[in-house]
Amino acid sequence: GHHVQLQESVKSFTDDLLNCKPAIPGLDRGIVIAPRRLHLTLGVMTLENSSSSSGRTLEDAQALLCTLRTRVMELLNGHNLSIPLTEMNIMNPDRGNADNAHVLWLGPSLDTEDAQRLKSVSAEFVNKAFSDAGFIQDRRPLKLHCTLLNTSYRKPSRQPFSYNAILMSPFIREFVRTPLESHDFRDPVKVEFGTWSVDEIQICKMGSYGPEGEYVSCGCCSLAS
Repeated sequence: GHHVQLQESVKSFTDDLLNCKPAIPGLDRGIVIAPRRLHLTLGVMTLENSSSSSGRTLEDAQALLCTLRTRVMELLNGHNLSIPLTEMNIMNPDRGNADNAHVLWLGPSLDTEDAQRLKSVSAEFVNKAFSDAGFIQDRRPLKLHCTLLNTSYRKPSRQPFSYNAILMSPFIREFVRTPLESHDFRDPVKVEFGTWSVDEIQICKMGSYGPEGEYVSCGCCSLAS
């Protein structure tokens, strides 16, 4: 989310969604993720505050991340780590109905070298290393995605939004490269939100806000060569 051009592109997209006439059912600014907070989650950890406890601490996680850098750089083999944002879809909607969506995301399609490199480093190495060490408990396959809309931020109730209405909105063809006339919502649509370089892998505190609204980093692994 630190790339200004990406922030502007995503803001233009979500602003267009919010300004649609007629309004998209279930969509309001409260469920839009601020562009500065865009990120890819590689895993969620629950960490203890003190090294005197029996659980794993932030210091433990930082130490593990530091040990991974050499292998990460070997996997990159002189290439940059990049995120191509070339697909858009929703997470599983209520009752399999695209009018009952809760999360809209962008992510990489895995048909490019950049995307395969990203998968190799993030999902097959970093996520696995933290899972094997007991930091990440979720054993589901990692879905690389960048969330744009999330109804979990809607208070007091988690009312869904209509993905069908988003795909039928008049401006959507500016962003989508997939013919929509007979599109099955279970398949991602092709989009072009650019390919963005990754400077570091961070450990961030959930729910935190930095001076620009970003997540607060508690440790990082630099990918500078």
